[in-house]
Amino acid sequence: MKPIIHNILFHYLKLILPAFLFVLSAIEITSFLSDIHAELLLDEVSQFNTGKFFLVLLITMGAVSPMFLYDSLILKSLQKTFPMKQLLKQSFIVNAVSNLIGSGGIVSSMLRKYFYQTEQDDHSELSKSIGNMTYFYLTGLSLLALITMITYRESPLLKEIPWLFLVVIIVGLYLPVLIFSFLWNNYRTRSFGTKTRLQLIAVSFLEWTFAFLAIWLLATMLDLSISFHDLFPLFVIAACVGIVSMIPGGLGSFDLTFIWGSQLVGLQNEKVLFLLILFRVGYFFFPFLLAMILFVRDYWEKWNANWDNLPIALVQRLSHVFITVLVFVSGLILLLSAALPGIIDRLKILEEVHSIPFLVNLSHQLSVGAGFALLGLSRGIEYKVKRAYYLTIVVLFCAAAFTFSKGIDYEEAIFLLFVAFILYLSRTRFYRESYVLTWSKTIIDGLVILFITSMYVLIGYMSLPSSTNAIPSQVLPYLITDYHTLFYSALIGLLIALLVFLIGNAVIKPKNPIQNSEPKQDPHILEHLTTYRGNTLTHLVFLHDKSLFWNVKRTVFLSFQQSSDKLVVLGDPVGEENDFSNAIDEFQKLADIQGFTPVFYEVSNDLLPLLHEKGFGFFKLGEEAFVDLEQFTLSGKKMKALRAVKNKFERENYLFEIATPPHSEALLNKLKNVSDEWLQGRNEKGFSLGFFDVDYLDKSEIAIMKENDTIIAFTSLMPVYDGNKTISVDLMRFIHGAPSGTMDVMFLSLFEWAKAEGYQSFNLGMAPLANVGQSKFSFLSERIAAQIFLHGHIFYHFQGLRKFKGKYAHTWERKYLAYRKKSSLPFTMAQVSRLISKKGRKRGQVRT
Repeated sequence: MKPIIHNILFHYLKLILPAFLFVLSAIEITSFLSDIHAELLLDEVSQFNTGKFFLVLLITMGAVSPMFLYDSLILKSLQKTFPMKQLLKQSFIVNAVSNLIGSGGIVSSMLRKYFYQTEQDDHSELSKSIGNMTYFYLTGLSLLALITMITYRESPLLKEIPWLFLVVIIVGLYLPVLIFSFLWNNYRTRSFGTKTRLQLIAVSFLEWTFAFLAIWLLATMLDLSISFHDLFPLFVIAACVGIVSMIPGGLGSFDLTFIWGSQLVGLQNEKVLFLLILFRVGYFFFPFLLAMILFVRDYWEKWNANWDNLPIALVQRLSHVFITVLVFVSGLILLLSAALPGIIDRLKILEEVHSIPFLVNLSHQLSVGAGFALLGLSRGIEYKVKRAYYLTIVVLFCAAAFTFSKGIDYEEAIFLLFVAFILYLSRTRFYRESYVLTWSKTIIDGLVILFITSMYVLIGYMSLPSSTNAIPSQVLPYLITDYHTLFYSALIGLLIALLVFLIGNAVIKPKNPIQNSEPKQDPHILEHLTTYRGNTLTHLVFLHDKSLFWNVKRTVFLSFQQSSDKLVVLGDPVGEENDFSNAIDEFQKLADIQGFTPVFYEVSNDLLPLLHEKGFGFFKLGEEAFVDLEQFTLSGKKMKALRAVKNKFERENYLFEIATPPHSEALLNKLKNVSDEWLQGRNEKGFSLGFFDVDYLDKSEIAIMKENDTIIAFTSLMPVYDGNKTISVDLMRFIHGAPSGTMDVMFLSLFEWAKAEGYQSFNLGMAPLANVGQSKFSFLSERIAAQIFLHGHIFYHFQGLRKFKGKYAHTWERKYLAYRKKSSLPFTMAQVSRLISKKGRKRGQVRT
């Protein structure tokens, strides 16, 4: 029980005693400061130019440098190695922090464990070595104290205050006692060898000697009339008092003792005070501040890495929101300033400087235009568009000039320049070449501009001068005095802002990343498809209504079309599967730079894990039907009805045949007539559905059903490019008077033909599921998206489509829409529906 009580008392004594001594020192120093002449102190400071202050930092930082050897020796003893740059930084942090805070080596021990401890280390051995090293911190001062005891016993300070000699004796005896304890316990403790111990003592001696040399050089710079032999004992005694007082950094106790000694040798108080300030700042506070900056940076990097860069992403996002708000607020401030009348006294100054109201009114008008321009540009800043950044910088600088010249509104000018400076510091964040205007963004921005314009006119109208205002006649020409002028200023401001956007877009217009696609690229695509496996949608690339994106290695391509601010990719990537991830990353990067959002339409189950890693959410579109040709047969009770229909068509001399490319012009004209009759004036679809295109149809076989020599139906076939294992269908069209069951016979005949040709599977295309998004537990956005999908004219006839394909299908494969989670699912689905519902135009191929 008694040891516990003693430990508690000792713990509190370590806290109370330094605090008590610090208070006493502070009282004494306050008394000393009352005798300081401020004029003399300021005179001393004024004689110090920038070069001298830089030299002070160089001297004091050099005085800290020997402490680096502590870390070098301890790592050497532990047989650990670190890169020199890293070791210098970590050692500086440890020693600069512990130099000021002290705490008996606790702080330095904690920091060294943080920097040098790894999972593979023996933690107990590391802690033991670091702890034993703290014993050597005072050995250098102990040596200096022994020298003082022997050589400088007649020092004025020791003679004037005898008890200080006892303090010097206590510190001086520290090294002999430590050496004796090591000799006594040598057989039990071998953390460091004799050589390392001697090296640590030498490092400590260098540390304290360099600290003395620093204060001696500073005293020389200040022309203090004190000799080396007077300053040395003064420094050592003050340092000993600082150590014994247990106050971190000897703050107060060292300074007070040094002041006592300086007064005894007749030094000027103001010079001594300035010397102590320089020493404190250069040797303690500046290294500590620099060390904390380095430590926070190092800790932030480690913490950020441990959390997979989430903290830095969050900070960047929040800071960018702040910058966007600043730009928007800048526009509001300009408009508010323009709506309110200027300060009369400042307008009088303008009238005296130049008596041309036109220039002031022009600046006022340009200021309004700049305000509206900044409101619009804030949207570009939000989207990190490079063009918006450059334009905003120009507008901010011009606006600062306009707002100053219209009424000497220097406060606003300073704020605008500050925003420009903050924007300049963030310049690396602006990487997008452009962003895409959508109806939703345009409507929202338009409403915001309309509201702010109305508020500008309203505030300006309420602030118009009245007959009761006593306004000097000479400043009236510089003010808006009627609502007509106010309204016109708003209108002209909007026109100026529009002109700024048009000029800016013309001057720094980004290059178009899309180039026209040509049929001559088809051989290259076919060569790619002979090397890599395709899918059921790959053949649609030959419609040339989509753009192609090739990865850098040119082993993968994606076909896509633009719909509003979306780049909609059709199906899975085509090419080397191991390169899919990098190819999608490259495509996302391209889309992001151009201000688009990627969407993947009709992707398979296999691609979902990869897209999930890329930040995509999913919506089930439906299922794709497949007929297993090896299992297909017309025999059996299940196929009785279909078998009867086929037999009937054969008895009535209907003829099924396969036309192989190249197709004759006469045949294609007949097929065009069938297609037009089937469409009945409806528009062709596109993107994920084929449309009647002569060049496209000439790429593959066409199944034809004839009655005598009249074509009553046809179906275009699509290769899947999987080694002739699967064949698919695209266009399925028939004339108005075709007999019932025509398409059933067409498919049955196709199955038999494909089986005879060695195909293993027949793809019937996708059918949407009737219950997509219909569960009561579905999100509202999914239920809305389902209705858009089912009623958005994506399919010509949804009713009965799944039932028709279900008669033949053996298996169904799910298909999904992959969309960015930050995107609105209903809006995305509407954009995809609009894309499919329009026959695609010839698009292009993206440069890579």
